Amino acid sequence: MKGKLYALLVLGLLACGEDETPPVASFEFSDGLDRMVLNGETSKGDVLFYQWSTSDASITIENAYAAESFFKIPAGAGSMDVDVTLTVSDGKFQGVKTASVNVPEYSLIRSLGLGKTLGREASNNVDYEWYLDQSNTGAHSLLNCGPTSVTMAIKWFDQDFTGSPSDARNAYRSGGGWWYTNDILGYLNDHHVNNRTISLDQFSNVKAEIDEGNIVILCLDMYHVSSSKYPEHHLNKFYETNAVGWGHFIVVKGYKEVDGRILYETYDSNSLDRSYPGGGLKGKDRYYSSSDLDAATNTWWDYAIVVERSASEGGRKGVDISQIIHKPGR
Repeated sequence: MKGKLYALLVLGLLACGEDETPPVASFEFSDGLDRMVLNGETSKGDVLFYQWSTSDASITIENAYAAESFFKIPAGAGSMDVDVTLTVSDGKFQGVKTASVNVPEYSLIRSLGLGKTLGREASNNVDYEWYLDQSNTGAHSLLNCGPTSVTMAIKWFDQDFTGSPSDARNAYRSGGGWWYTNDILGYLNDHHVNNRTISLDQFSNVKAEIDEGNIVILCLDMYHVSSSKYPEHHLNKFYETNAVGWGHFIVVKGYKEVDGRILYETYDSNSLDRSYPGGGLKGKDRYYSSSDLDAATNTWWDYAIVVERSASEGGRKGVDISQIIHKPGR
């Protein structure tokens, strides 16, 4: 009898031991452009606790006690290898995994979230401030992307221009409502700004204008533009567009060829006082992909208004604006 009880006790202890399986830590990492993304995994056991650490004191891991975490690539750092450790625990036992993570060299395009390798680039910026936020531009601020975009374009054309978006709004549709593309053209002409309208049957026409030293104003459906993944990044849309028909005006002033695709450098007036975590309005130097802008103009207004410092030479002309349907933006 005692022998049977002893055997049952031993079997019970062995069974308990089999249930108390220590967790096994593992993780994967990926290049998030301005950050290294860490995804922790475990096998065996129920994990209650995660903790990340590194061998480099210059690196701070965000969300260090979560299964998914990341750390920013240190500014000014070259390519380097960093040991990253994940510790997991079920409250009684723990598992540890350490692996070497290759951290790429820090660069401007990575810090902006644009990509890894920069090719050709062009920018028609000027050496004075000409970005404007449509916030606080009067009673119709939420609809003033047109008046604000055209005012920016005129200020780019003429540094001494002192008009405001509210002045533009008072000149056209002062009672409110969306501005139309012909309002933009009318206001440019009122102030003797060289302009023409081109077709976007080939979206590369925008790039050609930038290469000529010009800027363009687009009227597009922003619903078709991708949204930003991280609040620090300058790529893609930083505001919500909950349905098709989200007409909007933006100014395109440059581009960067990054990882084989073209990203257009824009002034988007829809900051509405929203800033990056490190400072600076979100609509200033915002980048949108050529493919997104092409889709967004195809479905809304497949033209661009070109603003140039001097009138076109050699008879370059735009389309006959009397033969096109004009579209609005807010």
